[in-house]
Amino acid sequence: MKIIAVSVVKNEEYYLPTFLKHLRKYVDGFVFLDDGSTDNTIKILENDDKVLKIIKNKVVDTIDYDEAGNRKKILNETYKLTKDSDNVWVLCCDPDERFETKFLKNMRQLCIDGSINKTLYGLHFREMHNDIKHYRSDGIWNNKTKYILFPIQKDMDFSTYKFKRHVYWHYKEIENNMLLTDYNLYHLKMIKYKDRVKRANLYIELDPNLEVQPIGYDYLYDSNGMELVKLNSKNKFNYKYVPKDLKHYKEK
Repeated sequence: MKIIAVSVVKNEEYYLPTFLKHLRKYVDGFVFLDDGSTDNTIKILENDDKVLKIIKNKVVDTIDYDEAGNRKKILNETYKLTKDSDNVWVLCCDPDERFETKFLKNMRQLCIDGSINKTLYGLHFREMHNDIKHYRSDGIWNNKTKYILFPIQKDMDFSTYKFKRHVYWHYKEIENNMLLTDYNLYHLKMIKYKDRVKRANLYIELDPNLEVQPIGYDYLYDSNGMELVKLNSKNKFNYKYVPKDLKHYKEK
C-alpha cells in the first residue's frame, strides 16, 4: 500500500518547506501541480527527493483559476504514475494546512481498514485564528469539513460540478462511502487578520455576484461573536512545522 500526498500550489514558498517536513515521514511521495508560480516554489519542490512529479501550468496574468480542472489533472496524473502499484491512496492537502498528529500516526491503518469499501475519509477543518494554537468555533466555523483521504482510481472526473472553483477534492463516485473521522485539519492562512481580509477580497473579486457562494465572504474577517478553542495535547499538530515567524505570532 502507498499513500501519495497531492497538492495544487501557486507561490507557496512561505509555507512549503515546513509543509514538506510535516508530512514526509507519513507518506510515500508527493505529487504537485504548480499553477504558474513566479516565486521559489518550483525550486523548493525540485530540491526535495520525495517529490515524485511536478505538473506545471503556464504562468498567466490573471487571478482566476480552474480548481476543478487542476484537481482532475493532478489526480489522474497521480493515477498514471502509480497504476502499477496495488492499493494506492491519495492525501489531498494544501501547503498552508497542518494535520493533527494523531491522524498522521493512524492514517495508514485507516487506509488498510477502508481498502475493501473504498472509504472516503473526512476531517474537521479548523480555521486557525490569531496564533497557531487556537481555532475559531462559533457558527459556520464549527461545521467545516474536508474529505481528503481516499483510494485513487482511473479517470476521476469533476464534470458534475457546476462551478470551476470551490469544488471538493474527491470524485463524485466515491461519495457513497464517506466517513467523517474525529481528527482535525488545521488551516494556518487564517491566523492573521490581514490574510483573512485579503482572502475575502480575492473571493469577492472572483465571485462578485455571489453565484458560487451565496452567503458571501465578509464572514471570513468578521470577528463578531468570535469563539476560540485552544488545542490540547490530544488534538494538536506539531508546532515545529510552521514558518518561523508564525511560531510566536499573536494577533494584537
